[in-house]
Amino acid sequence: MNVLDAIHGRRAVRDYLDEPLGRDLIAAVVDVAVWAPSGMNRQPWCFFVIEDRAALARSSAKAKALMLQQAASRPELAGVRGMLENAEFNIFYNAPALIVICATQPDEMATKDCCLAAQNLMLAAHANGLGTCWIGFSEAWLNSAEAREQLGFPEGVRPVAPIIIGRPKGAPHLPERRPPDIRYVAG
Repeated sequence: MNVLDAIHGRRAVRDYLDEPLGRDLIAAVVDVAVWAPSGMNRQPWCFFVIEDRAALARSSAKAKALMLQQAASRPELAGVRGMLENAEFNIFYNAPALIVICATQPDEMATKDCCLAAQNLMLAAHANGLGTCWIGFSEAWLNSAEAREQLGFPEGVRPVAPIIIGRPKGAPHLPERRPPDIRYVAG
């Protein structure tokens, strides 16, 4: 797939087939992720893959509970409160796997580098006929001491980019894009 086709065609997928991906396919998209640029070529990332459905369901419930706790002080969450209160709603959309890209260094540049790796991973997944979605609802939970213990994240790594991955049930909606706001600065 042409890189421009991948960029224009990749979308957030929130409906997946109930099919495992296989570790070779996951390794292939992670291999593309590590080719992302990184400041001073530090490559400050590691990748945790969670395929266990029970662990994903527990993490979904814990993340929803934490987000609901925070909702009282975060007005931007008011619109999603009903979704978070729904016991049937799984924040991982029943995807067969979650890839958590973690920073292995504590600085802001490592965070940015992990975001670049996440974009590469999502484009590689799309090029392989897979869907992905960055699950922001899970970030606070994944960075909690309880999650670190339950999921086995060692000290010194910080979850940055939780990306679900799987085979899409159908073609996602292709939303319109606003034209770019380009502003040239005079010398």
